[in-house]
Amino acid sequence: METTFNIADHEDKFANPASYPQCKALGWKFGKKPDGKMDNAIASRVTACLYSAAKEGDFSFKQADALFKKKSLPKKYVDSIAAYLEANS
Repeated sequence: METTFNIADHEDKFANPASYPQCKALGWKFGKKPDGKMDNAIASRVTACLYSAAKEGDFSFKQADALFKKKSLPKKYVDSIAAYLEANS
């Protein structure tokens, strides 16, 4: 199978903030339940958390690309989502 996206072609964007489509795709990736079904609430929370970090300059294009290779969302972002939910509930 041929890859349609080659990160090496975008080295000029590595330092830029992560894009919304990257954050949305990561939300979908980490928003799945153990049974494989999508949990839209979790997906939305992950997307919002990552995009907020990107807008603040704390989440880059390159970091987003690296996150696609991980099996679970890093604790830093899980804690950020939990803190937001605690503060707003």
